[in-house]
Amino acid sequence: MFKVTDTHQVFLYPGITDFRLGIYGLRKLIGNDARPGSIYIFANKTLSSIKVIEIETNAVWLYQKKLHRGKFSYPRSGNVFSLSSEEVSFIIEGVSLINKIETNGQKIERKFY
Repeated sequence: MFKVTDTHQVFLYPGITDFRLGIYGLRKLIGNDARPGSIYIFANKTLSSIKVIEIETNAVWLYQKKLHRGKFSYPRSGNVFSLSSEEVSFIIEGVSLINKIETNGQKIERKFY
């Protein structure tokens, strides 16, 4: 299971990322800035999926989370910026806060666990 600690440096890449890119393609987007203990977050065009790259001393991890319904709360534009571990949790686990489904003309908040 993916866990962010206070020792990680987390960087969010706003906007959309081509999710045909795998671990090597996303690593190229990060460039030479990648350091052990860093985490990089990317979102797809529909904001229904995010990919996370975690850099370790001798390995690179790729995580992906795909929602069946709803969207992640994710910035559509801007520069790369740093996040706290709490803010990362909000993006990854805070789906129920932004996932609204229209039912009979009423917006109802659904929670997905």
